Amino acid sequence: MAYSPYQSKGRLKSRRWLLIALSLTVVVVLIVLLASRQTDQRGTVEFFGAAGEATVLQESASQTFGQALASIGVVSRQDLTRRLETVVDKTVEADGLITAVDNVPSDIGPAYGTMLTASSSWVTGANEIDRVIIGIMDGEIVETAVPELQHALDLLRVGDVGYELYLQAVAEMTEPVESGPYPPIRFVDPDPDDPGRFNATNLVLRIQAAYGLAPHHDVAISGSTDPGAVGDRDGIPVVPFSDSISIIALVTNEGNEPEAGVDVSLTVINVDTGDVVKRSEVVPELDVGTSTTITFDDIEIEPGGLYQASLTARINGDIDPTNNDWTMTFIWNAES
Repeated sequence: MAYSPYQSKGRLKSRRWLLIALSLTVVVVLIVLLASRQTDQRGTVEFFGAAGEATVLQESASQTFGQALASIGVVSRQDLTRRLETVVDKTVEADGLITAVDNVPSDIGPAYGTMLTASSSWVTGANEIDRVIIGIMDGEIVETAVPELQHALDLLRVGDVGYELYLQAVAEMTEPVESGPYPPIRFVDPDPDDPGRFNATNLVLRIQAAYGLAPHHDVAISGSTDPGAVGDRDGIPVVPFSDSISIIALVTNEGNEPEAGVDVSLTVINVDTGDVVKRSEVVPELDVGTSTTITFDDIEIEPGGLYQASLTARINGDIDPTNNDWTMTFIWNAES
């Protein structure tokens, strides 16, 4: 059977368009595959770059953690608290680097999953360690101290195991990647020379036995006049004549806890007449080991009298009331 030239040309044209469409499809698929591969490569580079930065932070955090536990009973409450906060801050920062990575390719899934497990376990464990140890120091966690601390340590151990699996996953990758070298990281790393360092029972006993780790609230106060005394009369300090007189209070936090709302009061009595002048101020915040001054200006007293000035600093739970008061008897010279 013969076909007309018209039909042959029609079929050739149809095949030509089919070949063009097929070619375009192949090109599109290749472009998609190439773009996908480039995206995977970017995701791989981004992840292993973040992992490298994160492990440096985690190594430092693990070392600080071991040092913090070894220092219990030796360092101050503030120093121990500061070290624990450093551990938390570094693990959180490192975890943020890992979780910020988007578009993780499936071929590095095992490495990503194990690193994510390690990082999140370290963050949770560090926060729990900080919470439990502070609770023990404050006496708020007593009966459950050992199991709670053990649980926190176990979370850190899970992170240690997850990191070992990460290193194994990286070593077993079929395609080599630019990663590492990775530092050894073990938050719970028993030391033969200090076998009780990571033992929950031992740690609780050490914390509870360390007097300096319990919260101690203690403020002290001292004072002076302005102008200052110059000489004395019959053993009583003499303040020279001036247009006005001020009493300066020096308030110091001698405890191991920051204080808020320290009440400071001044009483000045005219010994001759019995007249009393009272003033008061509040120190909003006073950090551990720091001092601040409060100046009571222009005290409403007259030159030429014998006065007794008293300063008092008060906080709740002050363990040493003997340093909360200051008294000075003085003569304020009259104008000559």
